[in-house]
Amino acid sequence: MSDAIHQAVLVEDTMRLLNVHPGGTYLDGTLGGATHTEELLKRSAPGGRVLSFDVDTHALQRASERLRAYGSRWIGVEANFRALDRVAEQQGYVPVDGILLDLGFSSDQLVDVSKGLSFQQNGPLDMRLGVHANEDGLTAADIVNTWSAQDLERIIRDYGEERYAWKIAQAIIVERKLKTFATTHDLANFLRLALPTGYERGRLHPATRTFQALRIAVNDELNTLQTAIRAASQVLAPGGRLAIISFHSLEDRIVKRAFLDQEGWTPLTKRPIIASDEECRINPRARSAKLRVASWN
Repeated sequence: MSDAIHQAVLVEDTMRLLNVHPGGTYLDGTLGGATHTEELLKRSAPGGRVLSFDVDTHALQRASERLRAYGSRWIGVEANFRALDRVAEQQGYVPVDGILLDLGFSSDQLVDVSKGLSFQQNGPLDMRLGVHANEDGLTAADIVNTWSAQDLERIIRDYGEERYAWKIAQAIIVERKLKTFATTHDLANFLRLALPTGYERGRLHPATRTFQALRIAVNDELNTLQTAIRAASQVLAPGGRLAIISFHSLEDRIVKRAFLDQEGWTPLTKRPIIASDEECRINPRARSAKLRVASWN
């Protein structure tokens, strides 16, 4: 359980721009493989404290083993980071010096077939990161098997940025009359047949954008991000910093606009920080990562 395989991205840049210092108090809203949390603990030693959030109980169990040596300096809670202000208050972590949100899914989560996040492995068509990932228990299977063509088209277009969204939505409506979509391979194999031969010139699996759209909808990712940015402003000390690592344009756009338009934030990154060529070579998933940081006035 303790052998996490995830490689965190932009660790050095994140720690530097968060200005992590000894004795500081920090929140990690997306614990994942615990690499960022451990760096926060190391760099805030000897008296610093870190409160980490995750809706994935497996991630919390792995982190508990990895971070045991830090004792009471670390607390992990099973909660969605949209509630970071309320949970931080409950745990006595207000005000804080810095908050980190790494919005990517960890490799450990992607290979966990029970979550159904990846079309590369067959699992239930769920896509929830945990029971607290959303407030109504919605799963990807619920969406594809019950939502209207208009609603399917909307999320596949808006969240997946898929130009064949209407074609996919209509095809799903026809197919589900014959059989229920129950697994990731049910949907992925169907999409491969439903989309034109030579889709994206073979550079992208036909299921990629639809799976992204379903994952965003199931975990209410964009609304959660907007809520979390507002919550961060309630718990940061004056001069405290919020660092957000995003992995697609929908998220990055929200972060950019919030830091520019919402009163009280001062952006510290004129342009997003991206991974070096060396980091991308070692960890290909870092290629899409963008880091933005702002301070709270």
